[in-house]
Amino acid sequence: MKNLIPLAIALLLIGAGCVFQESSSTPPTIPVVPATLTIEGVVEAYDATTNLASVRVAVGTTEEVEWPAGAQGAVEALGDLVSVTGTRDPSTLVVSAKSVTMMTEKNITVASPSIGATVASPLQVSGFARVFESTFNWRVKDPSGAVLDEGTAMTDARDAGWFGPFAFEIFLPAMEETAFSLDVFDRSARDGSEQDLVSVPLNLLSTKPSTFKLYFGKSSSSSSLDCSLVFPVERTIAETAAIGRASIAELLKGPTDAELAQGYTTSIPVDTALNSLVIGDRTAKADFTRSLEPGGGSCRVTAIRSQIEETLRQFDTVDNVVISVEGNSETALQP
Repeated sequence: MKNLIPLAIALLLIGAGCVFQESSSTPPTIPVVPATLTIEGVVEAYDATTNLASVRVAVGTTEEVEWPAGAQGAVEALGDLVSVTGTRDPSTLVVSAKSVTMMTEKNITVASPSIGATVASPLQVSGFARVFESTFNWRVKDPSGAVLDEGTAMTDARDAGWFGPFAFEIFLPAMEETAFSLDVFDRSARDGSEQDLVSVPLNLLSTKPSTFKLYFGKSSSSSSLDCSLVFPVERTIAETAAIGRASIAELLKGPTDAELAQGYTTSIPVDTALNSLVIGDRTAKADFTRSLEPGGGSCRVTAIRSQIEETLRQFDTVDNVVISVEGNSETALQP
């Protein structure tokens, strides 16, 4: 029995060594396979020396794509809409394309929102279009087909005849039902008829409304003596958290036909757009496109300032309003 003890100890030590050796070994390396992705965008440039094409996607950013078929295919695709399937290099972020599909059969493509999506206001719309003078139309319709709102938008096409990405927002009108549709389409330059219609059925998250005031001038003897005198009218739209931006968007549309008939007027130039609105420390900073600079003397400038300032001061969080044009508040709205 005593002779067996050393043998048992030896066996235990050998077993322990095996366990130790096994636990300390390096686990096998599992190769990481890059995930396949698909991007849609406009081919805007190609460098034959690197075989890299610049593809701009709907949100306006650019992807660098290693073209699979050589220079000829990429050069021919300049200005076209393509769908690229491939993998991304994690270090360079370059997409190595395995296949490229041309998407030129339709002149308008809506990338977002997707069909049947449930959305809130403002509705964010993006996609691509190849249209005359880069301008196209949109409208919002209820389930019966009645038009609730409509307008125009523009692509950022680099050249005539090219596709261009677009992105814009719509502050949705008040609705009694959650179901509605968004139409995006072009009008013929020859006869104005509709063409290239894309209709996207959608659902509104909530039918609750948001109500606020807009301030306009009014044709009367008393208002003509004071250029800063403005009068409120009420607007009701679909519920939105961006109430300040919504109020300026509605103000820029001007009075409705019914309000015009009642004598309401606007001094804001028709092509004016809001670049940004930031509210903080009880101050609203509103930046507009250069179209806001109207000319026409100090009275009109005063009227424009009054319309914007009073529309923003209706909100409890705003005491002061700073107006700028293309980022410059020093020379904005000078008579």
